[in-house]
Amino acid sequence: MKEGKIHLIDLDFEYKMWKNHLEWFLRDLKIIRDRNNEIAGGQGKKELNAVEEMILDEWEDQIKKMMGRIKTQEQELQYYNKDFPITADHQYFDEHLGLRQRMEKLSNNVIAKISDLIKELSV
Repeated sequence: MKEGKIHLIDLDFEYKMWKNHLEWFLRDLKIIRDRNNEIAGGQGKKELNAVEEMILDEWEDQIKKMMGRIKTQEQELQYYNKDFPITADHQYFDEHLGLRQRMEKLSNNVIAKISDLIKELSV
């Protein structure tokens, strides 16, 4: 935000960061699934149960939905880039703040779950 105005590049920065984090979460979930498969193959530890695997599927689905929502928001904002710069009380910025809140909640939940699963599957 420069001089009280929000430019498209300001919002784009956050979208890039969010997409990077979501891709990171998906990679972590893949590593967790791979580890679970190793354990299921007789590595001595107890693998994840069906409920835990369903939770992984749910988190993956939520992450992919958020990636789709971010992509949609990016496309909409680029279409309306003639309206930029905007102010903090503009509809686009309100939508951005709502998306930010959803992203923060999803990130916190996924990080907590991934942390729990790492402990579960570690030595």
